[in-house]
Amino acid sequence: MKNILKNRFYVIILAMFPLKGCDHLLQEDPPSNISLANFYQSEEDALVGLYGAYSNLYGLVSQAPNYGEMVADDMTISPIVPDAFEWDEFTFNSEVTNGLWSQCYSAINRTNEVILYTEGIGFEAGRKADLIAEARALRAIYYFHLARAMGGVPLYDSPTVGFDNIYEPRSTEDAVFDFIIQDLQVAADELEPTSPSGRLNSDIANALLARVYLYRNDFQNALSHAETVINSGRYRLLDDYADLFKPENDNSPEHIYQIQYLSGENNNPLPGRYGPRAPSGPYGNSFWAGTTIPGSYAPSAEFVAENPESYRRSVTIADHYEHIDGVTGIITMQEVYGGSFPYYISKFNDREGELQSGVNYTVIRYADILLIAAEALNETDPNNPKKYEWINRVRERARNGVDSDLPDLNALTQNQFRTAVLEERRFELAFENQRAWDLKRRNLFLDKIRAQGKNVEDFMVTFPIPDMQTQLNPNLEQNPGW
Repeated sequence: MKNILKNRFYVIILAMFPLKGCDHLLQEDPPSNISLANFYQSEEDALVGLYGAYSNLYGLVSQAPNYGEMVADDMTISPIVPDAFEWDEFTFNSEVTNGLWSQCYSAINRTNEVILYTEGIGFEAGRKADLIAEARALRAIYYFHLARAMGGVPLYDSPTVGFDNIYEPRSTEDAVFDFIIQDLQVAADELEPTSPSGRLNSDIANALLARVYLYRNDFQNALSHAETVINSGRYRLLDDYADLFKPENDNSPEHIYQIQYLSGENNNPLPGRYGPRAPSGPYGNSFWAGTTIPGSYAPSAEFVAENPESYRRSVTIADHYEHIDGVTGIITMQEVYGGSFPYYISKFNDREGELQSGVNYTVIRYADILLIAAEALNETDPNNPKKYEWINRVRERARNGVDSDLPDLNALTQNQFRTAVLEERRFELAFENQRAWDLKRRNLFLDKIRAQGKNVEDFMVTFPIPDMQTQLNPNLEQNPGW
């Protein structure tokens, strides 16, 4: 089922139907002119619409590092990228924020179509309820991306038709998150706990609810939903941290939800961006891979300096690699870059795939759930020793048998544990596009960014509403400061 989402391409059928039946253009309702509403005639039609809504996830993957990592303290632009940007240039770039806005609202409209029109289709009631619940969970994902980036945004619970209801004002941030939680709760209650790869299910909905509640500092509910996933017994940590990021281990028992990719047909763009960019000179494009990898990102100096020695660190970043020819041997970053690029991000290494990587993109995995549970328990019942069990399971895997690395935590104050679990998330989930959101929910974002010498104003915690959207919709108010 790895390429199940390729069915999204069938949604183009919807755009083709109006081309039929043009012989009598003056007829009010030509019988062969199939509208969107009467396209939905069967369960298969509803699935086509659902796959169309899933397809927008791929656009979010491409943008995820910019929002979740690049604006924080652990990742920076590769020092040899000619078009490198700084914080201010990024946040003022309305094309960037408009891309996120457009991807999400396009998908939200598609999910609303599925929810509305599927209700009127005659097929088995249980399967119909499942399909609608799945669409609602998918809608929640898109709204979550918008709300945590921009705060309160317009809420649409029905599809837009023509120019009807397209000028909605912004809802409050609380209202948007209530909407997200309601959609995910419906999915958690309705769906089965397992599903084909790439499709949403109740376990995924519970995992995402844990993440949403943590972001809202609702620790009791975050703990409840994290424990639901943990107690299901369906997930475990892989023995080897490095195995998490290999294509052959996609959809493993640690991967609660992954967006599916297939090399040569639907390629994941991120592994290529994490590899070191090939410089001009004697190494050309052959030292790293058979083609020139357009590496765009690099670990920050702070991340390298503060990441404690462990097996996990050796998987995450590296200062050397083996020549792609398999003969030349080890080449150091110093040898190639002369000190300007001392480490690269190595955990997503898919050199064989090069620019056609088929490795899946992980939305949420079991280690994240263990750390959510540990953090939430520390806030709700700080003397409960279970929090140490959860965080130490992650640390045990990370040290890979070297007892002196990342020893088990114990006997910490509540505040010390807060610091410890945030740091554990930093290094366990490094470059998985969670760092900026963790810093923002803990109100540490501005201090961390300013400590790197970046000129960041207070209002920059929230991204701007795209200029294009405020011009198109007179009811949209811009975030303060922008």
